[in-house]
Amino acid sequence: MTWALFDLDETLIDHDSFARFTVHLLLRNPVRLAAAVLFLPLIGAAFTRRSWRVGAGSVLLWLGTVGVSGTRLDRIVRDHLRKLGVRGRLLPDGEAALAEHFRAGHDVAVVTGCAELIAVPLCREIDPRIHVVASTLRRRWGGLVADRHCYGPRKAEMLTESDTGVGAGGDIVSAYGDSPADAPMLDLARTAVLVNLPEATAERMRGQLTGPDRVVRVDWPPRPRTKQPRA
Repeated sequence: MTWALFDLDETLIDHDSFARFTVHLLLRNPVRLAAAVLFLPLIGAAFTRRSWRVGAGSVLLWLGTVGVSGTRLDRIVRDHLRKLGVRGRLLPDGEAALAEHFRAGHDVAVVTGCAELIAVPLCREIDPRIHVVASTLRRRWGGLVADRHCYGPRKAEMLTESDTGVGAGGDIVSAYGDSPADAPMLDLARTAVLVNLPEATAERMRGQLTGPDRVVRVDWPPRPRTKQPRA
């Protein structure tokens, strides 16, 4: 099997998908939102340290999901994706690259730090043929918190452990990412594509990546927004 790997946020779509969903969860209920606002000074301080960010995000996620059943959460996800308009949030060049790999007969996997809860249905709307390797969540004290974060070296680890078959000797023709944290995933491919990275960062990554035969940097602008007519 021949594979192409894509990051999701800021590579295929134009935003942080799980952060946007967490905000959606909190805005649904004024009590949940008020609780989040109370915690903001602590959460903001935690976000200044990378090692604490997942925990800080878990606090907001827990506040948004405590007491919400799995069935209800599925309905909330569907409502969020309907309002989001997934097709309109795709980067046009990312959409074109994805289509080109499918035309070439490649299998495609999205390997993302976004949680499965939102990444799987979101990618299904992009194209149901996409395989998804994503962060996992677990229930604690009645709400959802982070479990395994598919980020940095863990992207390659979770990809190998997944049921995609990539770890069983699949050929990875290309990998696309927008962050130095994607380097372990990019290193698995014959061609590493650096999406919208500053040239200085891309140059450093070219020196760090040892697996790819070719490393290219691309600029993928967002889809132009349609202006709403004034009343």
